[in-house]
Amino acid sequence: MKDPITARAAHLLTQSSHILVPLEDLYNALEDEGLMAWVDPEMFEYLMATDETFVIIEGLEALEMLTPLLRAELQMQGFWSGPLVMLRLWTAFPSLILEDLLTHLQDMSDALESAWQTRSPDDPFSEAELLNMLMMSDMVAREISGALHVYVESEENDAQDLRPGNNAVDRQDII
Repeated sequence: MKDPITARAAHLLTQSSHILVPLEDLYNALEDEGLMAWVDPEMFEYLMATDETFVIIEGLEALEMLTPLLRAELQMQGFWSGPLVMLRLWTAFPSLILEDLLTHLQDMSDALESAWQTRSPDDPFSEAELLNMLMMSDMVAREISGALHVYVESEENDAQDLRPGNNAVDRQDII
């Protein structure tokens, strides 16, 4: 029998719209539910790392499908400053992980575009900074799209999509 913390964490990850979830966000969600009264973030990370259901990604270097340049650009952009967690079953589907990266990147781009729309017209430094981040975001999105194209063509033409809303497989049986 699984402990209630990892069981709930697995459930939250299966319901998430993202494959890669910041460990801190998952901890906070469990804390909001009252499950973390005696578990600090370090213990939670240990608990997750020692459970075979999960994969903890300490940094972008663990994502082998990303080029070193792309990893460096994502880190420069402040993309995922802490560990990420995902269900181990996703490791069989690198293209879905890349699609999730694109979704996260699109969210970041939307926030940058919103900041651009509301920027102060008399702050050239902020304007230049926002333009640079928007340009880098676009470049990174093209890199990830290229990597995704390679994976889709080479390895996963028949992979099923297991994300929420795609009922190809009952993930509860896998977890």
